Amino acid sequence: MVLYTTGHLRLDAATLVFATSLLAFSLAILCALLARGASSKRLGLHEWSASLAFASFAFLLFFFRGKAPWVLTHLVANLAMLAVVPFTMLAYAKLLQVEAPVSSVALSTAVGLSGVLAVYFLETDAQFGVFSMSMAIGFQLVLAALMVAMAPGRHGAQWRVVLNIIHGLSALAFFVRAGMALNGQAILVSTVANSPAQIVALCVAALYFTVATVVFIVMVSQRQHREMSDRLRRDGLTGLYTRTAFFEMAVAKPHQWQAGGYALVLMDIDNFKRINDSYGHAGGDAVLAHAARMLSQLTRLSDIAVRYGGEEFCVLLHDCSAEEAGRFAQRLVDEAGKESVRIKDGRNVRFTFSVGYACAPDGQTRGGIESLEAVIDCADQALYAAKAAGRNQVQSSSGIPACNDVALAV
Repeated sequence: MVLYTTGHLRLDAATLVFATSLLAFSLAILCALLARGASSKRLGLHEWSASLAFASFAFLLFFFRGKAPWVLTHLVANLAMLAVVPFTMLAYAKLLQVEAPVSSVALSTAVGLSGVLAVYFLETDAQFGVFSMSMAIGFQLVLAALMVAMAPGRHGAQWRVVLNIIHGLSALAFFVRAGMALNGQAILVSTVANSPAQIVALCVAALYFTVATVVFIVMVSQRQHREMSDRLRRDGLTGLYTRTAFFEMAVAKPHQWQAGGYALVLMDIDNFKRINDSYGHAGGDAVLAHAARMLSQLTRLSDIAVRYGGEEFCVLLHDCSAEEAGRFAQRLVDEAGKESVRIKDGRNVRFTFSVGYACAPDGQTRGGIESLEAVIDCADQALYAAKAAGRNQVQSSSGIPACNDVALAV
């Protein structure tokens, strides 16, 4: 029996080009299937799938260079390649919720396109086309890396690092190709050249498509999981956090609401039972939803707005003094008094707030969840005082003897 062995791994450029086309096509199909869910449409999977499809098409045409018409293997193939990174950036823009650098992408695409058109229509030297395309795609990869690095939030930070490593490696490969073309060595980095430089570049391309796609899918999955968890923590009618979620957040990260002191504002829709009796539960729900939207518009991103129960709402104001809390509470009362909710039968419903608030100043907030419960209790007493005084007004816990020293007690 004869065994056929080889001592060296031999990589052929044409084989790598075809294999990369198949790889990109397979990954494009995978992403397209994952993107079929409605929730995935806004996460960038469609754009990522399109990017891979363009790459697969371009590499397939490159494979047939010399066997198919020049218009396909040069002009159309390079146009498809120029679409790869822009669609990648559109995917990042959706997933990371950032703006894509449209003007910079358009300019770099124009640079790459100019070289392709010059070679095809003006029959300029091939090195001009290789140089312009390599510089354009390399620059776009750098832009993509900047988008990923500068995206707000800390979620998926470790995966962003992996993405930018592969972006940097790929950009370097294209810049090396551009440098070789500039030195008159364009033939060594042409698409199916069996030179070491081109073999390495093709291996980097295959690595880029594989690693970047896997990481992108992982990041999409993480965001979906995060959004699902967030939905479970929010009230279905108002979209605000539930009371249970509020205390879970307080227990999990107490330093976030203790730092700099905080204020706790409790508010209640006045005479809500009368609203339900007069306009039905649908009318009452409309008032609750409207009040929650108003509350969300008046709070900062760092604050926590909660549907505390029934028609009662709660807001935890980070880094907030007693004076600032008082102004916020009064604004709630003033804005509610101006509001009118139009319900399905065409009638308008007006509502008012009674509001009570209490504060825990900076330096006196290390008592943990017990201190928060004490502040809530004082805000609740202030809310009852506002109701007892005639509703549609604000009361501070500082006017309640039992709560005068709440900051010291906690």
